[in-house]
Amino acid sequence: MAPAPEPLFIDTAAFFARFNERATEHERATAVFDGIRSGTLRFDPLFTSQYVLSELATLILRKVSHRAAVNALETIRTARSFNVLPVGGSAFDRSCEQFAKYDDQQISFVDHSSAVLAVDRGIDHVFTFGRSDFRTLGFTVVPDDI
Repeated sequence: MAPAPEPLFIDTAAFFARFNERATEHERATAVFDGIRSGTLRFDPLFTSQYVLSELATLILRKVSHRAAVNALETIRTARSFNVLPVGGSAFDRSCEQFAKYDDQQISFVDHSSAVLAVDRGIDHVFTFGRSDFRTLGFTVVPDDI
């Protein structure tokens, strides 16, 4: 019997690599998304956040083009497979507290907010190529750690 699927939080770096054909990790990102879609990689449900999408849109705008940024946002927002989470209320407050606590690290506020949202939902796996930040925060990094 196959193990039950695990929930997965998707970080900006994974989306950026997928939507930017010139990105160093483009092929790996595409392979992971294809593996999830086919069921070879058993991750479900899939989560991301409004902050991740904000960061992604800005990154693609600056590195690729406005049209590519709009396309990435539309693709993610209209796909039924992605649950886009807001960062509000207590999640925002806890993100601020966690960001302040890690004063010896250079972990972005967006990554801290992603960690808070993931913990709230019992998510242990983060799809990212920003490996060390999420490991520092206690997560298993996909694809490197699986």
